[in-house]
Amino acid sequence: MHIIDFFRPTLVLLALATHGSAAPFDKAGKKLWMSTPEHTIPPAGVPTSYPLNPSRRAQPPSGVHLPSPKDHPYPNEQDGHADFIRKPDQHPRAPGFQERAPVIKGVRSALDPNAQSPLNEGNPLAFKSKGHPYIPNTQLFDSSAIKTPLPTNRWWLNLMIEHGTDPIHPYPYVVRCLTNSSTVGMPKFTAEAEHVTSTQPSDWTISDAQNRLTQRRVTQTDALGVEVTWTGSGNAQMQSRFYKGMAFQTFEMQSMVPQLSTIHAILKVEKLGRTVLSARENVAEVTQDVANMPAVTKLTLNDGSQWLVAAKPAIDWTQTSTGKLQGNYTFSGFVQLAHLGDKPDSNINVLQRYVGTYPTEGAVTYAQVQTSDGTERAANIVFFYKTNTAANGDSNTIYNAQSVSPTVQLLTFALPHQMDLMNSTSVVSGGLSGYRSSKGPLTAIAGNIISYKQPLQQVGFAGPRALGSNEKAQIQRQLLKDAATSTNITAEDPYFFGKGVAKVARLLQIAQEVEDSASAASLSARLVSLLKPWLVSQTNSDPLVYDKTWGGIVSTLGLSDPSMDFGQGRYNDHHFHYGYFLYAGAVLASYDISLFAPFREPLNQLLRDYANPSYVDSQFPFMRHFDPYDGHSWAAGLFTFADGRNQESSGEAINAYYSAYLYAKALGFQDVASFYEIILNMEAHSGRRYWHPMRAQSEELYGKPFIHNTVGIVWASKVDHVTFFGANDEYVYGIQMLPFTPATSLLLTPDWVREAWSPGSSSGGMKAAAQAAGTNGWAQFLYSAYGMVDRNTALDKALTCTPDDGNTNTNVLHWILTNEQLTVAA
Repeated sequence: MHIIDFFRPTLVLLALATHGSAAPFDKAGKKLWMSTPEHTIPPAGVPTSYPLNPSRRAQPPSGVHLPSPKDHPYPNEQDGHADFIRKPDQHPRAPGFQERAPVIKGVRSALDPNAQSPLNEGNPLAFKSKGHPYIPNTQLFDSSAIKTPLPTNRWWLNLMIEHGTDPIHPYPYVVRCLTNSSTVGMPKFTAEAEHVTSTQPSDWTISDAQNRLTQRRVTQTDALGVEVTWTGSGNAQMQSRFYKGMAFQTFEMQSMVPQLSTIHAILKVEKLGRTVLSARENVAEVTQDVANMPAVTKLTLNDGSQWLVAAKPAIDWTQTSTGKLQGNYTFSGFVQLAHLGDKPDSNINVLQRYVGTYPTEGAVTYAQVQTSDGTERAANIVFFYKTNTAANGDSNTIYNAQSVSPTVQLLTFALPHQMDLMNSTSVVSGGLSGYRSSKGPLTAIAGNIISYKQPLQQVGFAGPRALGSNEKAQIQRQLLKDAATSTNITAEDPYFFGKGVAKVARLLQIAQEVEDSASAASLSARLVSLLKPWLVSQTNSDPLVYDKTWGGIVSTLGLSDPSMDFGQGRYNDHHFHYGYFLYAGAVLASYDISLFAPFREPLNQLLRDYANPSYVDSQFPFMRHFDPYDGHSWAAGLFTFADGRNQESSGEAINAYYSAYLYAKALGFQDVASFYEIILNMEAHSGRRYWHPMRAQSEELYGKPFIHNTVGIVWASKVDHVTFFGANDEYVYGIQMLPFTPATSLLLTPDWVREAWSPGSSSGGMKAAAQAAGTNGWAQFLYSAYGMVDRNTALDKALTCTPDDGNTNTNVLHWILTNEQLTVAA
């Protein structure tokens, strides 16, 4: 049976319950439900599930320029009467929701994202334009600042869709932004054999004691985070900027009486002295440092947790009930909250040194570097945060752990994949203990600039090893069979069709490598005939259209029904779908640019839809899916999930950016190709780290008894060793590998394959999974991977299998024969 015969409820249609117990259909087989975990309790009035219609189709597996420096945002901060809420005219913004990122001295970006991309050649839209029936809720965001093209896949998107009250996950915290308040909680993670789940508590609610806040909206966004503003009567306002990895959650307040409420009982309230580790030598200056520090209070709750609360100006908190604290005057200033982790006594000593500093803007620069002899190719990934504690009003000043007092440094956390490649000098001395995310433990970092060096492994159109004459002849014999039997692509939706057309393009690429010019000519003609109805005449049964409401290209059926085409109409999986189209375009362009010419503009636009490298594009958002902090993409689109964003297929995500890289390279867009090469290697690095860990790494990240070396779905707040279409081990392994191309070697390593082939502590291993799958396409994927360590056995087994609808025996044979170990980072 072909893989496509399996029904795959996508993440749009089914978010598996904590124990995988949610059934995709009711007894009548008519309804599909999007379920939230049993332990997750959303705010009152927020539904836990949404009925959707079943799909008609079976589902397969699937740096830069800144505005001129601003004055210090709070010039009268010391007297406690500053205007703490930013005015709209204080921060000029780029068109749409996208932000400009700052120039960081000495760092050269791989391309200028504040210029129009060469992919935007000024041509009219290649697809018909339609409005989207799912209308953006402008009660949830400031439509004067955040315009089309709108974000559809950002990590914080729950704030802008449905009720806007589902949680977001600025690691290590979980946050909900309600109409009149915000909640902050510290998740607790539990590892089970097939899942790692987390609680999503609202430990604290931050609000106005006089209930004057009546509206909250997303008011700004940037490359790393989001700004939320609450407004109300009597000039009461509150504002917070949420970024991942911040040690403190900070709330700026104006004309408010601050109130902190907890679901627990407050057992103890302790006022702490102001302490600071100062880099200054002058006693008077040190004294001034101390005077400028926020007042700090330690709170002990009856669940055993302890929290630090900092306020500037000082607040003399009054406990008005078992679980409520209130300020004693109308306040304009800021309040910060931080959990004290699992070692409160030592953690508080570190946290106290960094209170008072928080980010006001975030940016990312991707800078390619290369040694003079070309032996080392890498990229500097630089995260830069502007902060409120800028020296002499210069908010572009870069602080690090060696240069200044901690009183002006930003305290952040780094994820494991960042720590793999980071210089350790920024790690906070003494560290912080007990902070983690769904991706494992977090490491404390000091400074408002975080940089790490991402190695760049080169891949191209051809396999990593040149073929010998006998191998070429062997592949050519198989190619002639597959060219005659495997190029009739009848799929009607963009995912199935994309896989099919990319399969034909792989055959064309392989035909060139084995020097079969006749087959190449025939296959190129077939590729042209397949692409024309979708991209030129648009006479296919499910045409692509431009959505002028959100800003993107969607399928007609997906536009009208959110359950169709994997939720494609609501921006689910676009990088998976269109990555296949772009691979076909890249191969055709490299083969014959004249044959490619009719498809150039529609393919340019498909690429801009999922991987637009320009902030100033008025039609498509910047890098729709990619999350630079996590180092990978989020697939989920305009659907809310209590567990946050998610991504299943790391293999198809890698294929998306591999295809983008090849396409830009084929068209001669070198700067764009360099940028995509960086994104590709980042996606692959995170893919190895979080979807394909060695078992020892899995224990480090996720904890016993979850010790798998393949993760099926990575969420913002949990991980699953299952897929959206089933829990079989061959599904979990296979969906993380397909499609097999030269880029697959960025994800798989011989050591990983060797370990995965053997039984693990909680699974029978990849060998047992392949045997259980028999001779279907899933088994073929696993045997193909095994070719990295045992080619002969892999060939014997793999070539007896029936290929997946996006694969051929020619591709399997080519991949195994050309594959060799590549040197990749941990």
